[in-house]
Amino acid sequence: MNVLFLYPEHYLNIGIPGGISMLSANLKRHGHKTALVDTTFMKTDPDFNARTFDAKALHQKTHGGLGEKEADRSGISSMKLTAYTIADLVMDDPVVSYREEFQRAIDSFKPDLIAISTMTSTFDFCLDLLRMVKYDCKVIVGGIHPTIAVDDCLAQREIDIACIGEADHVMVELCDLMDAGKDYTNVAGMAFKMPNGAIRHTPPAPRVDNDELPCPDWGLFDRRHLHRPFEGEIYQGSFYVQSRGCPMKCTYCVDPTVSDMTGGSAGYFRQQKVSVTISHLTELKEKFGVSWIKFADDSFLFPRVDRLEELGDGLKKLGIKFGCSVMPNTITEEKVKLARDMGCVAMSVGVESGNEAIRRRVRRNYKDDQLVERLKIVQKNGIRLSTFNIIGFPDETRDNVFETIKLNRRIGTSACNIYILFPYPGTPIQIEHKIPVRGADGKILPVSMAKELRLSKMSPDELEGLQGTFNIYLHVPEALWPMVELAESPSKVGLSLRRILHRFVVSYLSKEEIATTSLESLLAAADRVDYLNGELDVPSILGEAYSLALSESQLQIVTDALYAAAKAPPAASDVAVPITEISDRALPDPHAGRKVIPLQPAG
Repeated sequence: MNVLFLYPEHYLNIGIPGGISMLSANLKRHGHKTALVDTTFMKTDPDFNARTFDAKALHQKTHGGLGEKEADRSGISSMKLTAYTIADLVMDDPVVSYREEFQRAIDSFKPDLIAISTMTSTFDFCLDLLRMVKYDCKVIVGGIHPTIAVDDCLAQREIDIACIGEADHVMVELCDLMDAGKDYTNVAGMAFKMPNGAIRHTPPAPRVDNDELPCPDWGLFDRRHLHRPFEGEIYQGSFYVQSRGCPMKCTYCVDPTVSDMTGGSAGYFRQQKVSVTISHLTELKEKFGVSWIKFADDSFLFPRVDRLEELGDGLKKLGIKFGCSVMPNTITEEKVKLARDMGCVAMSVGVESGNEAIRRRVRRNYKDDQLVERLKIVQKNGIRLSTFNIIGFPDETRDNVFETIKLNRRIGTSACNIYILFPYPGTPIQIEHKIPVRGADGKILPVSMAKELRLSKMSPDELEGLQGTFNIYLHVPEALWPMVELAESPSKVGLSLRRILHRFVVSYLSKEEIATTSLESLLAAADRVDYLNGELDVPSILGEAYSLALSESQLQIVTDALYAAAKAPPAASDVAVPITEISDRALPDPHAGRKVIPLQPAG
């Protein structure tokens, strides 16, 4: 039987999805054929420019947040340039249309089933793609959206079957029955549109035994998905999951609901045998030259020490570097050292909020001091740390957001992923606040609407401004915060000031020497010597603020902030950019000597 997978992802948001790669491997193991339509590398914009492409902005528009798929590429980075980027690798790709590429795949492969894996944020895109083409087969949709919003999926005329929960085994059973021409509407864990228009729901499928799963079928995907830059070097690799489920019950996450829908909490979290994990990673290294893995488990350090030791023995032999996500309550000196010694170079941790009462309400029951102590263990062991943070929680205030900023400063976080709370369908917060799946226009509410939900005590513009400046507040001295507050504004001056501050922080984090300018000369050039409080030097980048069309009050705020930051030494808790740590050397050209090298195939 021919199964054509559709993976709807925005342009260049790379990374091989575990669901499709595992389903494809399992179907092939049982004699079925698979093919893939993947929009990740479909260049549909004739004006695409590799040098100006903004992956983070595109990610934010589709999925929310300022992070990307991997936490080690989040926040304000030190911008360690690599020999080439993912945008360089597609520079010579032809411009195509979704319709022509999808239709060509259908005509050549002649699928007996089109299988879609989708999140809520990409489901409408799936429907748009299906409406562009002609096909003569059933369409099944799986993934998190049909699991928690099955009625919404089956309300769409393009969808015939929805899979609820894990599809690894039931997908094979479905295809076996369809291939044999037998009735397939009793397959567990699914919902079917019947000929009479009724919807048939079957009981939940048994949970998958991770040890029975085959090695993921990475060969189904474009090899450029394996492009993995880190700290100025380029590795090859993608995501690997060695567990299913999550032991936590955070109210902003769908896991509590999925757990209840698929059999309850008991047995929801399952770990794969270490021997199976190492066998799969060995195969991936041999086939694809894997040198980097992002373990996509909800908490890499959750297992017992003896299991981590066994995993470490296998990973050391493979010589693979990796990043992972961890829960704060699982961090210990012993476990972090084990992770470091087996190849861990990056960890992401969910801080979520700097206010303990808010954390308790969303069932993240950690004390501030515990978070600081445990996350410093990660940094002490030389592992790059990034944090996940959410703003816009119900009843949250601006002061609460600054508690989150200050907690990250205490921790010494180098990169923060910042999301405005968007309660996805099925999350306890979405259920409690009765947030609809679709808006008045009939479309799924986009994550860009998060600021408009008004769950917090902040306006939409204030939320968006704080999201855009969070990492600047994180890194600059508090004396500059009045200047950063001006940059929260969506006005032309505010956005220009934000870019100036961003460049300043990036230059510092990149350990560049920063040119200085006399504040007196800047004010004289602006014909505002009356604002001068004394003679001193300031970073030239920040001095560019005086070229903006500042109002009288804005000019006073900028001048006072620069003067205060230059005169006052950083506070003991200030993880800030020391404004006096500067020289008068010109900034280097970030693209000097940069060349494009094509991605080499493994082995």
